[in-house]
Amino acid sequence: MNHIIKSLVLLTTFMFCHYLMREFWGDSWSDVLLRLDQQSYVLHTVAKYLFIYGPLVLVATFLFKEHPWYDVLGLNVAGSQHYFLAAVACCIPMTLGYAFLSSELNLSLSAIITGSIYAGVFEEIIFRAALFGVLFHYCRWGFIPAALISSIIFGLGHIYQGHDVISAVMALSITAIAGTWFAWLYCECGYRIWFPMFMHIFMNAAYGIFGMSGGAAGDIEGNLFKATSIILSIIYVYMLVRKGKPRQVTMASLWHNKAKTNPNPKPTKQNKHLEHHYV
Repeated sequence: MNHIIKSLVLLTTFMFCHYLMREFWGDSWSDVLLRLDQQSYVLHTVAKYLFIYGPLVLVATFLFKEHPWYDVLGLNVAGSQHYFLAAVACCIPMTLGYAFLSSELNLSLSAIITGSIYAGVFEEIIFRAALFGVLFHYCRWGFIPAALISSIIFGLGHIYQGHDVISAVMALSITAIAGTWFAWLYCECGYRIWFPMFMHIFMNAAYGIFGMSGGAAGDIEGNLFKATSIILSIIYVYMLVRKGKPRQVTMASLWHNKAKTNPNPKPTKQNKHLEHHYV
């Protein structure tokens, strides 16, 4: 099966999941799960994510079964602890800034789990790894078309945060740009989801805990602090590259990714050194 056919199968599966599987999620299931988790949505949300997007994950791993499933889904754990610490460092200025601007504090554990942890984990695996990552890294799409299709869909999922046409368009645009940034982080961190996932979780948590207003578009002061985290994440990736990590997104890969993917990569002495010291 060539890459064009695999791309069509993947996109068809995604469209089926994203638009049709929701129709099969019955109200009775929601009622049972909400009773079990006492209306906290902790069980309900994770079950709904798995139900709707489970087929996409299965198809993605099946199409490229010659590769380890955890690589296809960006879940190779190598370096995950370093990415966690890097994300904490990058998000500290934003968190402190939000704390300074905020006049409220929401420490609801269920809200943090559903709005931050679940959102970061599932959205990054689904939109960045299973959709964008497979199209770019395995189906050999260019970064721009792969990022556009995944980021626009990602942005459409946040359009509800706008309260009128203008704010809805802003929410769509900003979340689409954020999706492209997360996609770039995913590529430059060795096609591993950990750094964008932890960034996503911590940024969502700071936003929710301090009750920042403005939806996805945010406000001017809040966006300035958010920008510091984004800039720091870019500096972090630049430091990795300076220390020897290979660039994945280049001018040559913007429209067509010609790099070959090794299904059974053997770690070299140099790569082991980079993983240990620089990831």
